Amino acid sequence: MLQTAADITASVHKFETILHQFKRDNLNEVDQSHYQKIMGLSVRQMNALGALNRLMTNRQEGIPLKTLAHYLRMSIPSTSLLVDSMVKKGLFDRKENPRDRRSLCIRLSEEGESRFQMLFNGMKEKLDTLFSILSQEDKENFCRIVDTLYNHVYNK
Repeated sequence: MLQTAADITASVHKFETILHQFKRDNLNEVDQSHYQKIMGLSVRQMNALGALNRLMTNRQEGIPLKTLAHYLRMSIPSTSLLVDSMVKKGLFDRKENPRDRRSLCIRLSEEGESRFQMLFNGMKEKLDTLFSILSQEDKENFCRIVDTLYNHVYNK
């Protein structure tokens, strides 16, 4: 059956709503066995932890503040305050940018990487439960479609 642009838009909106609710429910949930070591972080700080992990792929020296701000859809001053709080908690490190000495690069500290891994493992368990209602073929199709769209948007 041929899908119209309105059908696709509605499906994208539904999926966006599912992701938003999933993140909201799971990041705010207090699961004593898993999140106890992560507690003390706001949802925004947990999002920053995940964002920095994704952005650091193939960029081990770290990323500029401006890049993190853009990715989080925050102003540079607000992102700077967020980064300051993460540095104080020992989760982020700031170092001189090897490509531009006028700016700093932000990267996950060892503690930040450890906490991200705990957060990631907990979210993975929740996603496994969410996706358990799908057949293997549906999961493969989902991953293929998302990869195709991602590559179209980010690898132009």
